Amino acid sequence: MLNTGQTIDHFKVVKKLGEGGMGEVYLVEDQKLNRQVALKILTAEFFSDVERQKRFQREAKTAAQISHHNIMAIYDIGTSTEPDTGREINYIVMEYIQGEPLANYLQRHPNDVPTVVRLAEKIASGLAAAHKINIVHRDIKAANIMVNEDGEPKILDFGLAKSLDVLQWGEKDDGTETVSQQLTKAGKIIGTVSYMSPEQARGEDVDVRSDIFSFGVLLYKMATGRLPFEDSSPVSTLAKILEARPESPRLKNQNVPAELERIIDKCLQKDPGDRYQDTRDLVVDLRNLRRQYDSGPSESLSSVSVVSTETPKVRAFKLGVGSLILLVIALMALVAIVTNWFRTDDGEYIPALRAGENSLAILSFENKTGDPELDWMETGLPEILLTDLAQSQAINLVSRQRLLDYLHREKEGDADSYTHTEMLSAARALGAVNLLSGSLYKLGDKIRIDARLEEVATGKIILGEKVVGKDAFALVDSMTEKIADGLNISELRAATVSVSELTSSSPEAYRLYHDGMKKLELELYEEAIDKFNRALEIDPGFALAYMRIGMANVFRGRQVFCARPGVQKQTASP
Repeated sequence: MLNTGQTIDHFKVVKKLGEGGMGEVYLVEDQKLNRQVALKILTAEFFSDVERQKRFQREAKTAAQISHHNIMAIYDIGTSTEPDTGREINYIVMEYIQGEPLANYLQRHPNDVPTVVRLAEKIASGLAAAHKINIVHRDIKAANIMVNEDGEPKILDFGLAKSLDVLQWGEKDDGTETVSQQLTKAGKIIGTVSYMSPEQARGEDVDVRSDIFSFGVLLYKMATGRLPFEDSSPVSTLAKILEARPESPRLKNQNVPAELERIIDKCLQKDPGDRYQDTRDLVVDLRNLRRQYDSGPSESLSSVSVVSTETPKVRAFKLGVGSLILLVIALMALVAIVTNWFRTDDGEYIPALRAGENSLAILSFENKTGDPELDWMETGLPEILLTDLAQSQAINLVSRQRLLDYLHREKEGDADSYTHTEMLSAARALGAVNLLSGSLYKLGDKIRIDARLEEVATGKIILGEKVVGKDAFALVDSMTEKIADGLNISELRAATVSVSELTSSSPEAYRLYHDGMKKLELELYEEAIDKFNRALEIDPGFALAYMRIGMANVFRGRQVFCARPGVQKQTASP
């Protein structure tokens, strides 16, 4: 152990920073260059013979070629003699990082997915820089990541894991440390086995894809606070790495977006051939996801705000003839969507038709704003999207209610008990090709809508979009255009009626309308009609409210007609 003020070559010890299995790390003053650096003193066992020392020097020089701002730089390696004891000291001179371990940094940013994605992109960029010159870390884990004072992550000991493993074990030229070797190394097992790739655990040769697997483990932990493969013992943890599929990250942290879950899943594939084959592709996916979080309002339609000084009543009567025609077509399409379930005499639902080739099922959007006043948007926004998308004849739509009706018939339980997997299964059974879902966030006084489009057959995310603004209806118009682009529906992009014309510009009116829809779903037709009428008092031009009143009356009439003996009937109002 070195003491404060002691000098090794031209390095003066300032303080001890820590120690590990390879030796001790000190903060020292480089008296030649007048700068602070980290000095890692390696234990003597790493240099038991000249051949091992040459091998270490050769591979450390290779690692020093990595020049990337997210990788701790290696400045020099050397050998010195301690004056007091005469013992030989082997050391590595490294960049001194003022900051904190990644785990500590994330504890101060709990459930902050944007921060996780930002850090992950930079860590992956560092990996990609090393992989480009065929250097594999072999020990990617949270303990080997520091975050500096500027919030920049730094990968520690890049390239040294291989060199030092070769020196320590001397059994495999590629430096891969097998599980059997780790099981004999007390104090090293848990932290490393949990991050091992399956091929590394089996003692096979590894390449950059092994680092990608370990990065997937790290990313899972960053996003959820838990390791994907953990158990009561190293052996059982190892078994999970080799055989088990990790639990969905979204079950551990509901803020994890589907795209991040897809990225993690691709990294954690057991077969290296199923993972990212090039770390640069991983960086691109993380960068695209990060841009959705921190780019703010984009220069395109991602940020829109429609300001109108006209009252809803005046605006409603300024629709042109062409717009009115499209309005009627859209409403007729929406009626067809909503009424495509009919009851048999015994009260069972049967589908009137199955979705076609270009079909889309729409789920609710999770309210992650923390504002209960926006709860209505969870099901209200899908309804608005349904209205907007219904302007196209090129797409068949399956509403959330239709999915719920199907699940209610097939499985006992209420809507709250249906998982995403069950909704996906219902969409598949109804013939939907794609599934749209999303989340709501608040950015100051603005709302951000995140939407994801996934293939029903495979669960693959084929589109991830974000829109930011103050006007929910204008945001939906923007989202509709993005979905139209993603599904290549040219006629929907050319639609001239905005969703605000199809619905209402009054949030209060739409909230009452949404409450009415809840009553309608519960077959409380009288209460539903009351809500719709109250919405019309605020916005007399609210066309959807008129349509829903008509639907409620139709369904109320059917309820009276189809009611079984002994069932109380609702009487129709004149």
